[in-house]
Amino acid sequence: MKLTDYKFWYIKRDDDGFIFEAAIRFFEGEITTKSERKSLDELPSLITRYRRTKKLQEADLVHLGKPFVTESSGAKAVLYTTNDFGVIKTDKELTKFLNKEIKKDTKRTPVEKQRE
Repeated sequence: MKLTDYKFWYIKRDDDGFIFEAAIRFFEGEITTKSERKSLDELPSLITRYRRTKKLQEADLVHLGKPFVTESSGAKAVLYTTNDFGVIKTDKELTKFLNKEIKKDTKRTPVEKQRE
C-alpha cells in the first residue's frame, strides 16, 4: 500500500492567536533507497527514507469531502476551518486533527510520524 503525508500550505490566526483557517497539501510517496549526500562535505551514500512521489489532487481526496483553494501556481490545497477542527490555538492541536483526517484514506497508509 502507498504511503501518504500532509504539509501545511498556510495557517491563518485571529488577533488572539486562535487558528481559524488552514490550507493543507496531501502527498503520496514510498520508502526508497537512493544515493544522497547528507551534507556537501560528505560523499554520497545509500539512504533509505520516505520520498514524496505525487501531490494528491481533488480526485484523490474525495473521501475528505472538503473544499479546495487554488494556489497562485494553479495547484490546489484542501481548506479546513473552525467548522472542521473547532477552537484550537496551537500547531500541535491542528496536527492532531489532521492525523485523524489522513486516516480516512483507505487507499494509502499515513507515514509513521503522522499516525498519532
